[in-house]
Amino acid sequence: MRPALTTVQVFALLAVALSTLVFAASFAADTTSARPEPVAFDNTVQRGVTAADEQIARNRSISIPRAQVFYSQYRYVVGYVGIGQAVTALTEPGHEQQFGYPLAVYVSDYSDRPVRCGDDGSLRTATPPDWVEANQAHYVVDGSARVPSGPAVVPFADRDDAAAFTETCGGQIIDWETLKTYSFDLKQAAAVREQVGPRRSGADATVQAARQHRNRPVSVEVGTDAPTVQAAVDAAPPNTTVVVPAGTYNEQVMIDKPLTLSGPGATLDGGGNGTVVTVTADRVGVTGFEITGIGNTTVGDPTQSNDSAWDATVTTAYGNSDAAVTGRNASGLYVANITVETPASGVVLRRTPGAVVENVTVNGTADWQDGFMGVIGMHGPIVVQDSVFNGGRDGVYLHRADGTAVRNNTFRDNRFGVHLMYTSRSLVADNVARGQEYAGVVVMTNPVANAIVGNDVRHSGSGVMLAGSRSYIAHNVVVDTTQAMSTNADRSLYEHNVLYGNDIGVRASTVVPSNIVAENDFIANDHHAISGPGPLRVYTHDGRGNYWSGAYDLTGGTGPVLAQSYSPTDSVDRRLHQTDAAVVLRAAPSVRGLRALRGTTPGFRRGSIVDRAPLADPANPETVRRLRNETSMEGAA
Repeated sequence: MRPALTTVQVFALLAVALSTLVFAASFAADTTSARPEPVAFDNTVQRGVTAADEQIARNRSISIPRAQVFYSQYRYVVGYVGIGQAVTALTEPGHEQQFGYPLAVYVSDYSDRPVRCGDDGSLRTATPPDWVEANQAHYVVDGSARVPSGPAVVPFADRDDAAAFTETCGGQIIDWETLKTYSFDLKQAAAVREQVGPRRSGADATVQAARQHRNRPVSVEVGTDAPTVQAAVDAAPPNTTVVVPAGTYNEQVMIDKPLTLSGPGATLDGGGNGTVVTVTADRVGVTGFEITGIGNTTVGDPTQSNDSAWDATVTTAYGNSDAAVTGRNASGLYVANITVETPASGVVLRRTPGAVVENVTVNGTADWQDGFMGVIGMHGPIVVQDSVFNGGRDGVYLHRADGTAVRNNTFRDNRFGVHLMYTSRSLVADNVARGQEYAGVVVMTNPVANAIVGNDVRHSGSGVMLAGSRSYIAHNVVVDTTQAMSTNADRSLYEHNVLYGNDIGVRASTVVPSNIVAENDFIANDHHAISGPGPLRVYTHDGRGNYWSGAYDLTGGTGPVLAQSYSPTDSVDRRLHQTDAAVVLRAAPSVRGLRALRGTTPGFRRGSIVDRAPLADPANPETVRRLRNETSMEGAA
């Protein structure tokens, strides 16, 4: 039994709660002040398109209409990159509860300046737009004007200017009230949940297509028909198989035609001179080898590139790592049933859409700083499945590889298990990560619509760390980490995750709280949740919240949800699973009074989390039961 709180500790907690109230009240928004004026957009808390789309817009001189909103209960001005993003946020259920009502909304004003649609529809203007109040603007919708993320909504202060714009770019003119009822296809997180099944099926189809490379007729056998592997490859007709018998072959191989290189029991040793197998043709298969003797270059020379793309430096540096197998402009590449010992990378894939890596084992360096990536995927969707990655920097690293599937892999002792950069609409599913120094799954650089589902991360620095927006994070298990999960991703859906025995269950770190966090299980964490600066974050959806071990219903209710709300950031509630005496403190009249006052004071809600309908029982009972059995067995051992 946990020790009871002493009288001194009880009064100390009350004092902390009271002082917090006084301090927070000083930050209450002044809703009686004059209407605020627009600020420079760089001074807003920005939400909207992906970082990649913004970079594309800057490089191509595309103008993206913007909005900025002043809220009554929020200290920051929120800037939205894209008018549709602002409208969606302002009309979202529960938005006012978290931010208060909008004191002022301004949108870009394209009146009195040359504005046009480029040959591809891109919205362009010679001078940056000014600002106009949203309810005074006229909006052109359904025209040909586009921004990198899709169709543009273009606002004008002057209706005649809006009409002139429609003469060249098409569309119709609507007012602010009509715009707020307009349907924007923003691919919300709930839609991503529905896409998980189709994404699995799409990955299945990609794998089946690549596996066809295993069925090609044998044309050349090394040792019988050709003296070396490279000679056999050179002699083989396209769309055939080169067989490499068991043995060790000290050579590097270049494949520039569609064929399959098959070597069950064979070893390719590159002698430490760089990449061992380089593929520059479509529809190539490399199967059945042990590959050693890879060079130790982990980062190539970024200056040796003719690519003018904005991210060419990253592509060239990472994409020129020494590897067991490298594919360049090689769609449909199939790499399977190989074992790799490498001081650098395992498989590097650049512009290889439809490539498949399966049943591959990559043994990297014991110290991740000495090695590089198990698989690098760049500029094209790939599938990585049923593989094992031991040591090295990242198990799977993706860069602008939209639509990739990483599933059913095992990661041990890496820096990151799966690492996404500028990669959207991907599936990271059913992977196992153990002993990751930093994180099991990390998503960076503001991508959209990723699905992170069914992963199991344990004994690592962090579990699942996400950025971006409109993603689906569900059915993940995170055990024994410093921080199980972050909610850096905005407008995302977090459901049916089990966070068990971590230092911190979840860190609510988005400045703009727009996520749905419901039906997750928080069990035996030192801190179930902590919250950074920002308004109240409500972890309840459709009348159901989350399960918090230690939460109590002092009313004696027996329903599926507790009659009392629970706040993991509250000075008392957060101790309910740590000390039994906290239950008594929770019922104290003084504490109840402070909580009632907190609910009416905007400033006091700053940086807090509340679950208005906490679950009486775990949302994922079978998973919780299994974890409790596993942890009890570990304790007994």
